Amino acid sequence: MTRATVVNVVPTIDQFERMATRPSLGYWPLFLLAQPPPFPERLLGAEPAALIDHVAATWTADPAAIDAQRRGAYVRALTPDTVAAMCADYRASLHIDRGHDADDRAAGRRIACPLLVVTGEEEAQLADAPQVWRAWAGDLRAARVPGGHFAPEEAPGELAELLAGFLAPDGP
Repeated sequence: MTRATVVNVVPTIDQFERMATRPSLGYWPLFLLAQPPPFPERLLGAEPAALIDHVAATWTADPAAIDAQRRGAYVRALTPDTVAAMCADYRASLHIDRGHDADDRAAGRRIACPLLVVTGEEEAQLADAPQVWRAWAGDLRAARVPGGHFAPEEAPGELAELLAGFLAPDGP
């Protein structure tokens, strides 16, 4: 049996709908990175360490969870090609993915396999992620791990254990 997991995310259409009903400074990447090139690429490339420091300070429950070594790895990974790919992903969300989600919703399409939704305990903007995903999946399991948005960095052991148990061939 096939299984799927999502970590600290809701479907694209739901994300954009919620942004229309409640303002949040936390939604900035969805609009900034979707701008036409090369504007966001230049901004991200101008001072990547400042970007990583800001994200670590505002999207984690504990900014120290992404230590200097890990922040350095993120900064080194922000090559022009990586930044271009990140922006392309956000552009696709805004211009393509929302439409695909709307089509799926209108057609009543749902995720057929078991779905595990994992959120950080302090990820306030996505605290309702399991309820949102229930509209999309019949067999939904939900779990929370310590931390905010960066579950792999903030709760690596807990997340790995959840994923291994759920995705194992003889898993739940």
